Amino acid sequence: MSMGKRRNSKNNSFITSIAFILIISSVLFSLIYFSENDTRNLKSIGYTNEEISFIRENKIPIKVIEKYKHIDVLKDIVTNKNYDRKNIDKYLSLYNENRDINIIIYMANNNISYDYSDKLVLLITNKYFILNNLDRYMKYNSDDIDNIISMVNSNRDYEYYTNTKKSDVSKGILLLVNKYYYLDEDYSYDELVEIESNYSNNKNNMLSKEAYEAFKKLVDDASKEGLNIRSNYAYRTYSYQEGVYNEKKDSDGVSYADSISARPGYSEHQTGLALDVGVLDKYADVKFQYTKEYDWMKDNSYKYGFILRYPLGKENITGYNFESWHYRYVGVDAAKIIYDNNLTFEEYYAYYVDNK
Repeated sequence: MSMGKRRNSKNNSFITSIAFILIISSVLFSLIYFSENDTRNLKSIGYTNEEISFIRENKIPIKVIEKYKHIDVLKDIVTNKNYDRKNIDKYLSLYNENRDINIIIYMANNNISYDYSDKLVLLITNKYFILNNLDRYMKYNSDDIDNIISMVNSNRDYEYYTNTKKSDVSKGILLLVNKYYYLDEDYSYDELVEIESNYSNNKNNMLSKEAYEAFKKLVDDASKEGLNIRSNYAYRTYSYQEGVYNEKKDSDGVSYADSISARPGYSEHQTGLALDVGVLDKYADVKFQYTKEYDWMKDNSYKYGFILRYPLGKENITGYNFESWHYRYVGVDAAKIIYDNNLTFEEYYAYYVDNK
């Protein structure tokens, strides 16, 4: 026999020996882990043979079982899709027949220290619940769970222009700019293009290339229905926005200026993804919200990737008065979710973008 064959034979023999030792160790561990005395104790508490077999098979610590006596729901806990063996003690300590098993498992798995309550359950089961915001939800003074979630997710539990942070420009067309997220003074969008005269009421009107291509399609399709939608204003530089804001602040005060205009750095117009729309040659004469073009835009713009950025009834979330003319490009997928669920961009961003 060659040296190679003898070496392989020895290796196989060694592997077989290790496997045998592991099997024996497993059996011995099982005996140590679950003794006959344990079986008798569990029977005395009220567990059946079937339940005891289940406990043994799932390696549930006997001390934990004995601590909580006979738990009828044990199998439901262990077979739950989110069950984590190391948290079995926490699950059982939280359990009672009036509590939802899914909630107690979620609480234990995420180390939630708040007492089990109706408010906590409603928060956790809300569609737009974000675990990292739990402390802020619990502190928010409201009985309306949907309102708590919306306000906190949108940072409206903070005063305007406090707890601000730089916009995450890596989000591309989904970057958020509002009274809590800002752009640097030197930020600029690389793919700005000038809006052609047949799509604009003004000269020197610019938009990002992607948003502009979508806007042209929107305008062209609307025109087939006899509607004349145009861009009035789109991209603005930091310095331009500074002039607009300061003019309003100087004439009407900070409070009024903040309700209708963004501070420099906090304007969506600086992204190159937002535009104010109007009707061909009628911008100064007719308020856009009273036009057929507005009716069409609010129900169709999402199909082209645009959203009504500051909708009626959402002023307390967006931080701005209703603006029928202000639209923001976010892409078709995001726009559809926002439209279908009646969300603001703040609410969408918190749950679908920043939460990922």
